[in-house]
Amino acid sequence: MNQSQVFDAIRELLPQVTKEAIISWADFIADMNFGDPQGKLRMCRELYAEILLIQQNYGNELATSLFNMGERYPLNTFELSGAAEKMDSGKTEKDIYEEISSFGWHPPKEYTHQVQLIIHGLG
Repeated sequence: MNQSQVFDAIRELLPQVTKEAIISWADFIADMNFGDPQGKLRMCRELYAEILLIQQNYGNELATSLFNMGERYPLNTFELSGAAEKMDSGKTEKDIYEEISSFGWHPPKEYTHQVQLIIHGLG
Protein backbone atom coordinates (compact mmCIF):
# COMPACT_ATOMS: atom_id res chain seq x y z
CA MET A 1 0.00 0.00 0.00
CA ASN A 2 1.59 3.30 -1.10
CA GLN A 3 0.97 6.75 0.40
CA SER A 4 -1.85 7.61 -1.98
CA GLN A 5 -3.56 4.29 -1.27
CA VAL A 6 -3.24 4.87 2.49
CA PHE A 7 -5.01 8.22 2.25
CA ASP A 8 -7.66 6.67 -0.03
CA ALA A 9 -8.20 3.97 2.61
CA ILE A 10 -8.59 6.62 5.31
CA ARG A 11 -11.14 8.46 3.13
CA GLU A 12 -13.01 5.21 2.66
CA LEU A 13 -12.92 4.44 6.39
CA LEU A 14 -13.95 7.98 7.37
CA PRO A 15 -15.73 9.73 4.47
CA GLN A 16 -16.04 13.01 6.38
CA VAL A 17 -12.30 13.69 6.61
CA THR A 18 -11.46 16.97 4.94
CA LYS A 19 -9.26 17.43 1.90
CA GLU A 20 -7.35 20.06 3.88
CA ALA A 21 -6.61 17.56 6.66
CA ILE A 22 -5.33 15.00 4.15
CA ILE A 23 -3.08 17.64 2.58
CA SER A 24 -1.87 18.74 6.02
CA TRP A 25 -1.05 15.15 7.07
CA ALA A 26 0.71 14.50 3.76
CA ASP A 27 2.76 17.70 4.19
CA PHE A 28 3.54 16.85 7.83
CA ILE A 29 4.80 13.41 6.80
CA ALA A 30 6.74 14.83 3.84
CA ASP A 31 8.53 17.26 6.16
CA MET A 32 9.69 14.49 8.50
CA ASN A 33 13.33 13.47 8.25
CA PHE A 34 13.63 9.69 8.23
CA GLY A 35 16.82 7.71 8.20
CA ASP A 36 15.61 5.34 5.51
CA PRO A 37 13.68 5.70 2.24
CA GLN A 38 10.71 3.71 3.55
CA GLY A 39 10.18 5.98 6.57
CA LYS A 40 7.47 8.16 5.03
CA LEU A 41 5.50 5.14 3.84
CA ARG A 42 5.86 3.51 7.26
CA MET A 43 4.48 6.65 8.92
CA CYS A 44 1.52 6.73 6.48
CA ARG A 45 0.73 3.13 7.37
CA GLU A 46 1.06 3.93 11.09
CA LEU A 47 -1.38 6.81 10.61
CA TYR A 48 -3.90 4.48 8.98
CA ALA A 49 -3.48 1.85 11.70
CA GLU A 50 -3.88 4.42 14.48
CA ILE A 51 -6.97 5.96 12.87
CA LEU A 52 -8.49 2.50 12.32
CA LEU A 53 -8.03 1.54 15.98
CA ILE A 54 -9.41 4.88 17.14
CA GLN A 55 -12.42 4.42 14.87
CA GLN A 56 -12.98 0.94 16.32
CA ASN A 57 -12.52 2.10 19.94
CA TYR A 58 -14.24 5.50 19.86
CA GLY A 59 -16.39 5.59 16.72
CA ASN A 60 -16.43 7.40 13.39
CA GLU A 61 -17.17 10.87 14.70
CA LEU A 62 -14.25 11.05 17.11
CA ALA A 63 -11.84 9.40 14.64
CA THR A 64 -12.88 11.88 11.95
CA SER A 65 -12.52 14.83 14.32
CA LEU A 66 -9.10 13.64 15.41
CA PHE A 67 -7.88 13.14 11.85
CA ASN A 68 -9.24 16.56 10.85
CA MET A 69 -7.51 18.05 13.91
CA GLY A 70 -4.27 17.33 12.04
CA GLU A 71 -5.15 20.23 9.77
CA ARG A 72 -4.49 22.63 12.66
CA TYR A 73 -2.58 20.61 15.25
CA PRO A 74 -0.44 17.82 13.77
CA LEU A 75 0.71 15.13 16.17
CA ASN A 76 3.01 12.17 15.82
CA THR A 77 1.10 9.04 14.89
CA PHE A 78 1.94 7.35 18.22
CA GLU A 79 0.33 10.30 20.07
CA LEU A 80 -3.06 9.86 18.41
CA SER A 81 -4.35 7.26 20.86
CA GLY A 82 -3.67 9.62 23.76
CA ALA A 83 -5.32 12.47 21.87
CA ALA A 84 -8.38 10.26 21.27
CA GLU A 85 -8.60 9.47 24.97
CA LYS A 86 -8.41 13.18 25.83
CA MET A 87 -10.91 14.15 23.11
CA ASP A 88 -13.31 11.49 24.39
CA SER A 89 -13.11 13.04 27.86
CA GLY A 90 -14.16 16.43 26.45
CA LYS A 91 -10.87 18.30 26.05
CA THR A 92 -10.57 20.83 23.24
CA GLU A 93 -8.26 20.36 20.27
CA LYS A 94 -6.02 23.18 21.45
CA ASP A 95 -5.80 21.75 24.99
CA ILE A 96 -5.03 18.29 23.61
CA TYR A 97 -2.30 19.61 21.35
CA GLU A 98 -0.71 21.73 24.07
CA GLU A 99 -0.81 18.93 26.64
CA ILE A 100 0.60 16.26 24.34
CA SER A 101 3.20 18.62 22.85
CA SER A 102 4.36 19.57 26.34
CA PHE A 103 4.28 16.20 28.06
CA GLY A 104 4.20 13.66 25.23
CA TRP A 105 2.26 10.44 25.10
CA HIS A 106 3.43 6.86 24.86
CA PRO A 107 0.73 4.29 24.20
CA PRO A 108 0.55 1.05 26.15
CA LYS A 109 2.54 -1.86 24.67
CA GLU A 110 -0.59 -3.85 23.80
CA TYR A 111 -1.89 -0.90 21.76
CA THR A 112 1.44 -0.59 19.95
CA HIS A 113 1.27 -4.32 19.21
CA GLN A 114 -2.21 -3.90 17.67
CA VAL A 115 -0.89 -1.09 15.45
CA GLN A 116 1.98 -3.28 14.28
CA LEU A 117 -0.39 -6.14 13.43
CA ILE A 118 -2.49 -3.81 11.26
CA ILE A 119 0.60 -2.43 9.52
CA HIS A 120 1.84 -5.95 8.84
CA GLY A 121 -1.51 -6.75 7.23
CA LEU A 122 -1.18 -3.78 4.88
CA GLY A 123 1.89 -5.35 3.28
